[in-house]
Amino acid sequence: MKQLTEEFGCSKLHSSPRSAAKRKAVSMGTPIMLQTRREPRTSHESPGRVFGMDSAGRPINQTGWTVDISQHGARLKGLPYWSGPGETIGVRCGTEKARFKVVWIGKPGTPQEGQVGLLCIETGKFIWGISAPTSEARTMAASAGMMQPGGVPRPPIGTAPPMSGGRNNRRRDARYCASGGAKVQEMGSPAGQWTMIHDISLGGCYVETTTPLRPGVQVEAVVHVGDIHIAARGEITVAHRMVGMGVRFTDMTPLNRQRLESLIDQLIQSGAAEA
Repeated sequence: MKQLTEEFGCSKLHSSPRSAAKRKAVSMGTPIMLQTRREPRTSHESPGRVFGMDSAGRPINQTGWTVDISQHGARLKGLPYWSGPGETIGVRCGTEKARFKVVWIGKPGTPQEGQVGLLCIETGKFIWGISAPTSEARTMAASAGMMQPGGVPRPPIGTAPPMSGGRNNRRRDARYCASGGAKVQEMGSPAGQWTMIHDISLGGCYVETTTPLRPGVQVEAVVHVGDIHIAARGEITVAHRMVGMGVRFTDMTPLNRQRLESLIDQLIQSGAAEA
């Protein structure tokens, strides 16, 4: 202890009352996220289908129950599948679905055992079927690594890098929820996989699949939304186990580019939600 105080130039290490209270709470098994969160929460119990991978790499597709919800996250019970935070999972509540990051785990042997704290990683998404409490989710976002220094939120997980130096950049970067399918095939592979479209932009799309390809893999994709078919070459930019993957469009013919722009225009005119 003496050596540490000398190295850091302080004569004595002090423990604040707040730190002491936090240590007491931890010793009682209360997750740190529950102790420090500032975002208003509403008690609400409803079922949600959870899919992804557990800590051992096994696929899960189970029903959990909400304990409470906030504007940007939720606490669910009945999900003893993770030993620590960090996993990205999918949650479906009724007809709505979104991707979440596990940001805390209830400690075994405490009343919170089997509970998980989730933070939505899709901007603006709220799937729980009731009115959302309103506030800034800074504590949860910081714990999930989604805050930059100074409290500025990090950009959400995207499918394509920002496109700069042109007009209509807002339209180019926006991702819109869409219903459809896509066949995604690794370059050189004899077969591809059929996936469900989650959202699409002029730069790429995010598709739902239980077997996502590795980031960096070059692919050929054929997107089907309504009566519009779009073929493109692309690259996998992000992959979430048992949830889905992002595809960045890297090359397409002028005709397919025109079809993509027409699709985005249709989605905008129909009032499609931004992802």
